[in-house]
Amino acid sequence: MADRRTGARMQLVEVDDAPSVTTGAQPTPPHGAAPDARAGRPRGTLRRWWPVAALAVLVLTGATVVVSARNGAFVARVAAVPGLVRPLDAAPEPLWQTRASIAPGTVLAADGGLVVLVEGAEAWTVTSHDPVSGAPRWTADVAPVSRSGFESTDVICPASRADLGSLLVCLVREPQVLYSGDVSNQEPPRLAVVPLSARDGARLGGWEVRGDVVGIDRVGDDIVVGTLDDDRHLLVQRRDARTGDVVWSMVTPEVMEAPEQIVTASLHVRPPVVVLHGGQTLVLDVRDGRTLVTGARFGALQVSALGERFATWAPSGGGHVHAIDGSELYPVEGLPAELTADDGSLPDGVIIDEGSQLTAVHEATGAPLWRTQSSLDPRLLVSRRLVASGASTYGVIDATDGTELWEIDTGTALPWYPTSDGTLVLGPGSSPGGGPELWGRGLQDGVRYWSVALPEGVRRVDAVGGVLVVRTEKELVVYG
Repeated sequence: MADRRTGARMQLVEVDDAPSVTTGAQPTPPHGAAPDARAGRPRGTLRRWWPVAALAVLVLTGATVVVSARNGAFVARVAAVPGLVRPLDAAPEPLWQTRASIAPGTVLAADGGLVVLVEGAEAWTVTSHDPVSGAPRWTADVAPVSRSGFESTDVICPASRADLGSLLVCLVREPQVLYSGDVSNQEPPRLAVVPLSARDGARLGGWEVRGDVVGIDRVGDDIVVGTLDDDRHLLVQRRDARTGDVVWSMVTPEVMEAPEQIVTASLHVRPPVVVLHGGQTLVLDVRDGRTLVTGARFGALQVSALGERFATWAPSGGGHVHAIDGSELYPVEGLPAELTADDGSLPDGVIIDEGSQLTAVHEATGAPLWRTQSSLDPRLLVSRRLVASGASTYGVIDATDGTELWEIDTGTALPWYPTSDGTLVLGPGSSPGGGPELWGRGLQDGVRYWSVALPEGVRRVDAVGGVLVVRTEKELVVYG
């Protein structure tokens, strides 16, 4: 993981699977510049032109400094975007590996380290690794593994695509006894909240949630949790992750889950809102718990976060973009795309996924900007380029006008979503022998610059805190 690539570092490889569409800037030639046209000139000519040559050297030096500064700024900009890989300067190589799971909440970035949660023989442990060398910075036990006769202990550490900073929070579902005759089996379920220092693994407190938890997630240094009460209403609270102190609390007016209902209650945190589903759909302000939108009972209302706003869509009534106070701003034909990474390079546009086509509307007014036919799902936005994928295909769309720049059909179902380092699309591919590979294709032109073999059975490839993380069922490999 180093500085942004220069054109000279890019090595083109001959491939037979050229993108279906290639427009825009052509790839920079690889190593090997044209011979110097001045070679073999008489000495006198060189002496007469030495002032010009000196001036040219000064100009080139200045230009190099400017380019270096621009490259440094580019690296810093991309590295700061959650969900993007820190710019690579060459084809990545395996740096280190360790045991890991593909389950959510088991690999995350915190305080500059890559934190991995694993179940050991005696305990669930979290270890913070140096992202380059893999050297452990610290290891801490979170919870003992379950004993014979008890249910399995489940542990997750809620994460986002960004570095979580100095606080790590893990959630432990306390196991209950397996046989129903024991009175302890009638006790309400318990969920332990374990806050840890991301700097050294030290415990920073701890508290419990009792009851039937239907959803729990992290917001900043707080936890938002929803539990069903005895009447099957949903109690929603935002609580300090260290102490358990309640920041705000609300109870749904309607029963959210009952035996005669088809739907089950759920809670999803999508800043700036919290979405409750069940007998009805409620949209809460994540800051204070105020109800912003109430959906019709069993109306199948869907909600998408949109920066400091949010959008809703229902089969009856269509879609709308809302201000943070819940007021409707303008109608939309679908939901805004929920991207894994967004560098903010389309500040005045909102990408709407309408199923068979993608559209962009003006962020303030909803006025249409462009519309294009596409069966691909938007994945990420970087440098005004929209990376999309679906089925066996991925490609890039110009986010300023909807023009398809390129796409490639790999011939097999994509095992994971493509990501990017800001210059290349890092996507799935296969070797001639059928083995899994990581392909680095130009963001603008789709040209394949390199291919890297991946472990057999690869299940996920993610950008975690800017680090390129490859996961199989039981292992994690960091590339850089």
